[in-house]
Amino acid sequence: MSLIGTDTLRFSNTFKHIYEPSLSFCFERVTINETAARTMPIGTVLGVITANGKYRRVEATASDGSQTAAGVLAQDLTVAANTDAQAIVCVRGPAIVSKAVLSFGASVDTAGELNAAYAQLASRNILVNDTV
Repeated sequence: MSLIGTDTLRFSNTFKHIYEPSLSFCFERVTINETAARTMPIGTVLGVITANGKYRRVEATASDGSQTAAGVLAQDLTVAANTDAQAIVCVRGPAIVSKAVLSFGASVDTAGELNAAYAQLASRNILVNDTV
């Protein structure tokens, strides 16, 4: 069978429920700063750097605060190394996100680390569910 076409993730693939979308209650524009240039898809789980309040992709090996899940990226984003970029992030709920499309840093690779990240998001009332 040949491939007919592909599609990228959409907002509705990631965010299954958000409180009062017209008010943007769950979302904030935040500053993201990565140490290496990268492209992050919608659904990337982010943590907050304690020293400066900027967001970065969650890594289990981090020790700057970004090891704790604090939000979910609501758009695709390309970031240059050590350069600030603005993005829309779901930072509070009530919200439900699809577990299947969440993206983490490479060091978040065990079931325990994933479950810890899901619990950290749940503490912000962002629930991670298996969805269809």
